[in-house]
Amino acid sequence: MKPTILTQKNVCAFLGFMMALTILWTAKAEAKVDQINEVIPMELKEGFEITQEEIIPMIEFELSDIKTEPTITFINKYGEVVAEFYGEKSELEKKFKETFERSSILTKYGKHEFYLIG
Repeated sequence: MKPTILTQKNVCAFLGFMMALTILWTAKAEAKVDQINEVIPMELKEGFEITQEEIIPMIEFELSDIKTEPTITFINKYGEVVAEFYGEKSELEKKFKETFERSSILTKYGKHEFYLIG
């Protein structure tokens, strides 16, 4: 049997060494980027803020048209939405006590609950 360099043990060791070098190289590159981002002369920083305010106009959004997510949704046995309620669950249970008694909870996602009307 001839001795050879390409054994499984040697190939795995070589691949591990290459991975270690790659990790070191990427860590060094990221450190260099962090150093570049941290060192900005004050004159350039102040000048950039002034030009940014002059170039980009202030945009105001009116958020009154955005529909909020309902707190409780009632669906029928066909999966059709019968009613959507907005507000605190405790207040809705007081106002619509009979509807809650006739229904059973299906699922809950965050603050949104789905009920099946029977």
